[in-house]
Formats: sequence, structure tokens, C-alpha cells
Amino acid sequence: MAVSIDLLTATASDIQSRLSNQTITSTQLVKLYLNQIAQYDGYLKAVIAVAPEDLLTKTAAVLDQERAKGTVRGPLHGIPILIKDNIVTGPELGLPTTCGSLALVGSKPKRSAAVVGKLVAAGAIILGKANLSEWAWYRSDLADSGWSAVRGQTQSAYVRGGFRHDDSGGGHSNPGGSSSGSAVAVAAGFSPLSLGTETMGSLIMPSDRSALYTIKPTLKIVSQDGIIPVSFEADMIGPMAKSVLDLANLLDAIVDPTKTTVPRGGYSSVVTGDWGDIRIGVLEPEKWLFPPVIVKYEKQASDQMHRDWKAAYERLASVVKVVKPVTLLSTDESTEHGKKDINDAFHCKFKTLLESYLANDVDDCRIHTLKDLIKFNEDHADQELPPSADNQNGLIRALERDGTMTDEEYNSLVNYARDRCGRQGIDKVLDENGVDVIVGPGDGPLFVISGTAGYPGASLPLGYLDFNGRPFGLQVIAKAHQEALLIQVQSAWEATFPQRRPPPLDDIVGGKSKKEEL
Repeated sequence: MAVSIDLLTATASDIQSRLSNQTITSTQLVKLYLNQIAQYDGYLKAVIAVAPEDLLTKTAAVLDQERAKGTVRGPLHGIPILIKDNIVTGPELGLPTTCGSLALVGSKPKRSAAVVGKLVAAGAIILGKANLSEWAWYRSDLADSGWSAVRGQTQSAYVRGGFRHDDSGGGHSNPGGSSSGSAVAVAAGFSPLSLGTETMGSLIMPSDRSALYTIKPTLKIVSQDGIIPVSFEADMIGPMAKSVLDLANLLDAIVDPTKTTVPRGGYSSVVTGDWGDIRIGVLEPEKWLFPPVIVKYEKQASDQMHRDWKAAYERLASVVKVVKPVTLLSTDESTEHGKKDINDAFHCKFKTLLESYLANDVDDCRIHTLKDLIKFNEDHADQELPPSADNQNGLIRALERDGTMTDEEYNSLVNYARDRCGRQGIDKVLDENGVDVIVGPGDGPLFVISGTAGYPGASLPLGYLDFNGRPFGLQVIAKAHQEALLIQVQSAWEATFPQRRPPPLDDIVGGKSKKEEL
């Protein structure tokens, strides 16, 4: 019997219902998603690798058998998922871990990341690894987001004409990064869910540009074990999904409840669609945009986003009890105009973190030190240093600054940045204005303030640019450990604003109908 499903619109919750009423099996699902990837990823380049089909089929069959016997592990049971390729997967999953770098191709991680183990235990099927901005966009200054030497340039599932090479690296035609493939893959129906990572903005930016819901959790409430690191002072794994319920269910699976307070009934229990008594502070969009060096100015795009952001604020004011303008310290003010930048601390520790991973967590790797990586890129410059990513300034900075801070200086800088953006920044604005969350443009650096503080942030899909189809929205931040509040905001947003649109994938990529049939 043929089964069909609209992979562009189906959420994990929809699929779970289909699995429960026996109108589809996980074995069939795996085949459908593999077909979708095979059909469209030659253009989109959102996926670095898929697991061997026989292994996926075997895993799905076991989960189907469990279900048939009355055992369902939870809302992720039998659901395929893609994970970003800087999250380590062990040999049992049949997948590489490359961080997008040719230097790591063929390396063999000894074990999977802790979060991968949680997903497997929850019954999720690890379908494959998603493309990313190489080395999570740390390697190069102003490289095109979504580009890696292993897979090439990730393309938006929405943008007509694809990424323009006359655009800036994060311009309106770009899918955003560094969790580019994780976002595009969900939008394109390659999996209903994905995991990405964020150091500063790498979940929020690509989700904003794929009309997805994401949340960057409070620092360290999701295990950092098994992330190829930039800095454990900021790196966090986070979920991406087409619906808030899916997002909450995935967050329930990966958060360590001993590190925070999870609502009774889990994060899914706050997916109510109700604003309740939530009070919102809104930022002036003009002051919270990326500079032109990151996002090339396009008048038509800018004018439309400003109109729609203003209209969204007005809509919020009609349904929420308190919506008021607030002012938050700028990214420049947060660093004392560059004098106390937390990124300087990151540079001083990156070499140690990278070399620890290479020495302890992986076998058969062709590089062993940061110097080896820099030399490898120089020796393979035709592949590793193309015009789209023609420098490795981040790696060179890390090499030059290694050991230039004492532990006391390092801790002092990190603690200053945390306090400046957290207690003296976000907390102060919320408390003094009597609001619970702060909302600002998705296409801007608000995530730098929350990321530096170690606080959570989330995406709010809104509209689509007339001139090229690219989605855009808003982002929302709150105090530490307020994930439940942010999920409630996203749920109420989902109920208040128009339903997200799937991408016109056949118009973008060409090929058969979006409705896959097996």
C-alpha cells in the first residue's frame, strides 16, 4: 500500500500521530526522507552525510517492533533527525564528524556526544549530519555563511536564484549560519527536526531565514560533551523545528533537568498558545541590525522588514497586556568599545580545546595541532581557501593569542562580560521596565548580548521578503533558565501570527512535486 506525506509541512507531532494510528511506519519514513534528500540536496547542499541505509532500516525496524508491542519511548520514538556536523557521532551510527573541514575527513571519533545518546534513548533515528559554516564560522573572517570545504555552499530552500556571489557573506540571499544545513534541511523536508549549535547567533540566524522555531538554551543546561568546541563559555546545542510543540519535545529530550528547572510535565506543557500575563519589551529595530559588511543593504528588503516588524509590534500590543519600548546596551557598549570583548577570551583557549579534542576524542586524524590545521588549509588552499572563505584569520588569531592571558585575566574578562550583558544588561532592563522578555529583529545582533550573558534566546518567524522569498522574523531573549517562558512566548506567537509557509521547493530547485509517495 502506497503511503504519502507532505514532507514540507509535516511536523514531528503530525508524524507521531501517523505512526500511532499505523498509517505509516518508521521504516517507510526513513525511505521517504532519504528520497527527499536524494532529490533536492544536490542543489541545497544542506546534508554532509546520511547514515548507511541498511543501518537506518534496521534501527527503524526495531523501533517499529517496539511500537507494535506497545512500547513507545516518547514523542520522538521513530522520528528521523539530522544533527549538525560539529556534534560528534561514534562508529555505531555510521556517520562522519568533520566540522565541514577536509582535515577531519576520515577521522574516527571514539564515541557519540552525550546529546546523541539522549536522542537515541528517546527513540529518535539519527538520519545524518548537516552542513555548516566550516569550524562553526570561527575559522575565517566574513566567510560566506553555510560554506564548508566538505560540502560546499548551503543554499536557502526559499531564496529565488540562490546565494548571489555579489552579496555579502550573510546577505539576504544567504541561508545564514553557522547551523545552516540544520535549518535548511528541516525547511526542505529532509527531516522534521534537527539539532544545531550556537556560539553567537548560529541557531537564531539560520532559523530566522528558514521560518523555523529554535531556542538557544541557557549555557550548560544541555551537555557540551561532544561538541567540537569554539568555547565552552558559549557553545550550546539547540533544537530546530517547524512547530513549537516539536521544539519543546526535542528540548525535553536534550536538557539535563539537574542543571535547571524544567516545568512539571516538561517544556511541552507550556505550549498553550496563550500569552497569559507575559509582558514584552520591544527594541527599536533600526538600532539592532547587522552592519552592511555582514548583510549588504537592500532598500526593498529593509523597507519591508521595518514595515512588518512595526506591524508585528502593533499586533502584539493588541493581544498582550504590556508591550513597551525598551533600551538595551549595544554590542559596542557591552565590550566597552572593544576593550573587554569576551571573544578575546575565546581566542586564548581555542588552541587548547581543539588539541584536547584531537588528542583524546578522535582516532586516525590527519591533524593533531592547531598549527597542523593551519598548514593543512594552506596546503589545500584550492579547496579550503576559495574566494568564499579566503582566509583563516580566526585560527591564526587563536594560535597567536594562545597563552597570552593568565587564568585570572581570563576569568576576570569572562565574568565582566557575563555581568555586563546579564545582570547589568538584560536583567536590569527587564526589572526596571517591568517586562519579562525583550524582542528585537531576527536579522540583527541581539543574540550577542544574550549569548555573552549565557542566557537563552529564541526565534519568532514572521514574514517573507518580496524581492527574493527569504524568510525573516524576530528574536526574543529572557533571563537565565527561562526556557519555559520563551517556549510559551513562541507558542502564543504561533497562535497569533499567520502560519509559516513551506518553501516553494520545486520552483527553487526544480524536480518532482513536494508530495512524496512511497
